Amino acid sequence: MSFEQTKDWYDGYTVNGISIYNPRSVTSAMMNGIFDSYWTQTETYEALKMYIVRNENGLRDKIIRMIAGEHISINTKTFQNDMCTFETADDILTLLVHLGYLTCDFDTKTAWIPNKEGRQEFLNSIQGQEFQNVNNAIHRSDKLLQLTLAQNAEKVEL
Repeated sequence: MSFEQTKDWYDGYTVNGISIYNPRSVTSAMMNGIFDSYWTQTETYEALKMYIVRNENGLRDKIIRMIAGEHISINTKTFQNDMCTFETADDILTLLVHLGYLTCDFDTKTAWIPNKEGRQEFLNSIQGQEFQNVNNAIHRSDKLLQLTLAQNAEKVEL
């Protein structure tokens, strides 16, 4: 399997400049011969989805921006280091960093979705009716990208 595709899917975490991959996901991909999300859902993440759906402190908007590839500002200093005290979107984002759903650069104070596997998990989490407008926009964007890459000017025009 392609190293570049493996990197796109499972890299994105670093410690002291060294890339760290999710070993379970890489092993599963190699054994199955398929690049996919092998992330194991946690009860904590399921509980956090309600904060995303309700857009607590702009959390949903930040998640959508990260799905689009943006790095967003994060203040990790407010996090109480527990699984139930959330006063700001930054508290939840910091917990998502701890759980591995996001990665963080503590020098630039930014967080982002590290790879395709993580992005797929966030996309899976917003498949409900409450995110229908976002899902439609993502679908249209993907279709436009494919048409552009295929150099189909007529359909891109529409």
